[in-house]
Amino acid sequence: MKMIFNRKLMISLLLVFLCGACKTGGTGSTAAGSAKSSFKPSSDAGKDLGDALRKLGAAFPYRLTETTTTSQAGQPAGDKTTRVVDFAATDRFHVKLSGGDEDDLELITIGEKSYTKENGKWSEEAAPKTGSPKIEFEKNIADAIKDVTLVGPETVNGVECFAYNYTIQLDKVTGKGKTWVRASDGLPQQSDSEFKNGDVGSKSHVGYEYNADVKVEPPM
Repeated sequence: MKMIFNRKLMISLLLVFLCGACKTGGTGSTAAGSAKSSFKPSSDAGKDLGDALRKLGAAFPYRLTETTTTSQAGQPAGDKTTRVVDFAATDRFHVKLSGGDEDDLELITIGEKSYTKENGKWSEEAAPKTGSPKIEFEKNIADAIKDVTLVGPETVNGVECFAYNYTIQLDKVTGKGKTWVRASDGLPQQSDSEFKNGDVGSKSHVGYEYNADVKVEPPM
């Protein structure tokens, strides 16, 4: 059980850092390219990275794909999980979680309704109500990401970016990460992170696809 719990915690961290920003925007759909402006680093690396993540709140539609490998100390093989999230709007997204040591899971949220698929069956319930997502996200960022530094210009899959390194501290989880911010519009292009919680370690790779063909509908 310890391994399963920690793996879920590692995966949820990336949701806090890199998906939570979608909650800061409006409910409408705004294509990433519709308000495009070039990005140049300032003298405040921490602010630059936070601004890039928050910009996801106006980048709809887009797709996030994350691959996470989690392993426990002394074990030769890792537990690999893939998470794909289609964002159509702030309150309209579809999550698919596969691999690892548990059954595949799907979650669809549309407005005030949430649908979960487990063991091949869909169930409907009210979407969880929380406090101000914007305040919660910004607090999580401020509490977790430390020591942000600008690495400099780098190219990722042919896309010109600026790379940022940082450390992560959240409760018992510690780690380090690197995020590439696109020079064309200031949006995140890719993130690589390593986490550790006790004797369980995790490596995560996140990529973004903007203006993706995203359709989020209730399950039939």
